[in-house]
Amino acid sequence: SYHFKDSSLFNSNQYIHILEISPNRQISIVPSPILIETSTLSKEIGAKASINGSFFKFVAGHNYEDYNSVDYIRLDNTVLAPNTYTNNSRAFHQLGAFAIFNNNYYILKADCVKDWEKYIRADHIITSGPLLIIDREAQSLKNHTFYTTRHPRTALAIDKENNILFITVDGRAKEANGMSLEELMNTFRWLGVKSLLNLDGGGSTTMYISGKGVVNHPTDNRLFDNNGERKVANIISVK
Repeated sequence: SYHFKDSSLFNSNQYIHILEISPNRQISIVPSPILIETSTLSKEIGAKASINGSFFKFVAGHNYEDYNSVDYIRLDNTVLAPNTYTNNSRAFHQLGAFAIFNNNYYILKADCVKDWEKYIRADHIITSGPLLIIDREAQSLKNHTFYTTRHPRTALAIDKENNILFITVDGRAKEANGMSLEELMNTFRWLGVKSLLNLDGGGSTTMYISGKGVVNHPTDNRLFDNNGERKVANIISVK
């Protein structure tokens, strides 16, 4: 973790956490039938560490058969949630996927096939996005407020040694301003990652480590502390 306190990164204060995970570790996509805090679900499954996952329906008190997800989830070759489409088109948070096949980990780029996810040969899949880097190539970004405004961010990366990186960037505080997606992409281009996938950010951004608890600064309590977790629909964990 590192705290840029002197406006030295993008002329802003930034608090970044990166957890580097060996590719021989067991990483899991973990959906919940009810909205739940990242730390609570992590403790329930005995995770060593977790970050919040992909995007979901943020309606308190409602439980859905699709695990509250608006993005595709497949576990053990069983589809638990389909993509939710608006105007029959793929959303920005469905432009990439994290896939697990034979205990190998992949970040993938969506193609022009509408139901692209169904044809991925993998045991476990979750879609998210936007995809920021693939095969070391920066991806073009839209001129849209979700892309250009600074927010807390959660992301998943694969580095040149095939380690998996869990990433959080704090925001919405004077101590940590958050990043635009271009700033997030450039930070990890400088660090030399092969692939980088944006996950759900904003108030959902959370990193939990066993024995330490929540290590970043979630924002739902509007305080710069570790206690402002939002309930989410899924997490990505390491055991």
